[in-house]
Amino acid sequence: MKRLMKAVFAAVCMMSFSSFAQGAGHTFASVCEKLAEHPNMTGNFTQIKTISAVNRSLKSSGTFIFSLDGIMWKTEKPFPSTLAVGMTSVIQTMANGKQTVIDASSNQIFTSISTTLSAVFGGDSAKIAENFNVSFSSAGSTWKAVLTPKDSMVAKILSSIQIGGSVSSSFADLNQIVMTEATNDTITYNFTDQKYPKELTDAEKAYFIAK
Repeated sequence: MKRLMKAVFAAVCMMSFSSFAQGAGHTFASVCEKLAEHPNMTGNFTQIKTISAVNRSLKSSGTFIFSLDGIMWKTEKPFPSTLAVGMTSVIQTMANGKQTVIDASSNQIFTSISTTLSAVFGGDSAKIAENFNVSFSSAGSTWKAVLTPKDSMVAKILSSIQIGGSVSSSFADLNQIVMTEATNDTITYNFTDQKYPKELTDAEKAYFIAK
């Protein structure tokens, strides 16, 4: 996946501030407080995957959902498909409606993601600290946090997850996720047209339910 997610901020903000930088009047605590006000986030995404070995980039785009139910990526270009990552399973749906359901516990990365999401929404910041080293910085109207996995098995696949966005005196946004794999390949998600509904629609919730 990874694809991980806006939700990490709310949990890690309670960790020790001694390792976090501050800037332009914004603290990590204030950014987290603003982000935690959004129970759900939807919008458009552009994904760019770089393959360092062949110096190639692959681009796709579509819509996304970050919620209490998990994360959903609905790719529209170049080929339609939907991937929903929940707490216990990963559901991939192709354009013809065919679904593939994977038990998240059988994949170390998916397990790490679902555990992190569960800890975030459960307010278990200690669990986040057990699984990741976190570095935060802020400058002007922008902020950035880098998460590096402590688990050696996860680290063999995923080197880091960088999350960042914009912040003002009254609002914070998530604009980007960059996942760096152990091979130095990267997956970058840029987000636009973000919305923050209090509840998902029935159609949006259905993405996380296997048929």
